Amino acid sequence: MRALAEFVLRSRLHAMGTIAMLAFVTLLLPPIGYLTGAVVGLVTLRQGAVEGLLTLAGGLVLAMAVNSLNGDNAVTVGVLALFWLPVWVLAAVLKGTNSLKIVFQIAALFGVVVLFLFYMFVDGNPAIWWQETVQNLFEATGERAVAPDVEILLKPQLAEVLTGVLAAGFFLGLTAMLLIARGWQAMLYNPGGLKQEFLALQLGKNSVLLGLAVMLPGMLMGDAVPSIVPDLMQIWMTLFMVQGLAVAHALLEMRTKRKGWITALYLLTLFTPLGFVVTMVGVTDTWVNYRKQFAA
Repeated sequence: MRALAEFVLRSRLHAMGTIAMLAFVTLLLPPIGYLTGAVVGLVTLRQGAVEGLLTLAGGLVLAMAVNSLNGDNAVTVGVLALFWLPVWVLAAVLKGTNSLKIVFQIAALFGVVVLFLFYMFVDGNPAIWWQETVQNLFEATGERAVAPDVEILLKPQLAEVLTGVLAAGFFLGLTAMLLIARGWQAMLYNPGGLKQEFLALQLGKNSVLLGLAVMLPGMLMGDAVPSIVPDLMQIWMTLFMVQGLAVAHALLEMRTKRKGWITALYLLTLFTPLGFVVTMVGVTDTWVNYRKQFAA
């Protein structure tokens, strides 16, 4: 990764070319897409907002040109570009404030914007849109029997949460790209800086109270609550899952230096019900301050 980061910072053309190359590779290995946003973030963090924006624009043009050679597959580049501009904004804010708290809150706000835009796109009926879209995609395959995995997607209970998952996933994607960029910057110019910065993350009481205010209608209205309320809650809970990871990681650092435990923490948080526990740790840390308590 060091070699890639150094290559990106050699010149504007190097950065643009890297974005185009990584966007092309994303067709084969989708997780590589996170690195495209990280390139935009790194250039912005190191060389400023103007240079970052020029790199973004040039990289987008080159990526479109390269992908046109592969059958004009502009969808992948278009999806990636939806992340690049917010990442550029986040990196510019981080460069100016040096506050992960602020940029994570802004990233969550971007998730809210995506959520509202999606609701406008589907005329306020996301669950119906998801069911119809999955059904149309299935029918387009020409299959007669509904596969079990497709049948699950057609269930109303799952369709109702997919929009929130989409918005929360957008927030996580922005967060991942920005952290990779910050990690590259720290690797080159401030070894250990990102770790110290992330483990000290504290989102503050206002963020908690805002989430509780959004939750209140759901508690009072029950089944009559608008579907956008639980979707907003998914973004809020994902934000505090990140906070909880910072707390849990810091506590593990106090007890053990084994990377295996820390890797397991992240994997279990993302893919098991432990994620809810970590989220609650993030929420309650605002008042309890676990890091201070365990350090005493």
